[in-house]
Amino acid sequence: MRNLRSFTLIEVIITLAILSISLLAIFKGNIFNLRSSKVSSDLTTAVIAAETLMKEVIVGGYPESGVVDGEFEDGLFEGLKWNKSIEAMELPMVVDLKLVTVEVWWDKNKSYRLQTIVSRQ
Repeated sequence: MRNLRSFTLIEVIITLAILSISLLAIFKGNIFNLRSSKVSSDLTTAVIAAETLMKEVIVGGYPESGVVDGEFEDGLFEGLKWNKSIEAMELPMVVDLKLVTVEVWWDKNKSYRLQTIVSRQ
């Protein structure tokens, strides 16, 4: 009579359970990485958009006070909403300062804000 060695049903079931749990953990990690990549990409796009808007204000010379809202309609920033706010600042012994705030939204509750102070020269 031959002595055959094989796996029992319980060994096969335990092996499949361990394999399933391992694969689930790997897939869950990949989904987290994809989500993180999307958030990072959206934030990077918003930062570049805010810097572009800020440079427009700075290059345009001493800005007038006020608030302007808008939305990018084409190109890399399509769909992003923005707000530019320019306020006069008063500091002792310093005149003609303006606080420039640029905020860009890429989701209902996700935004990036950039601020600087400009002076008349």
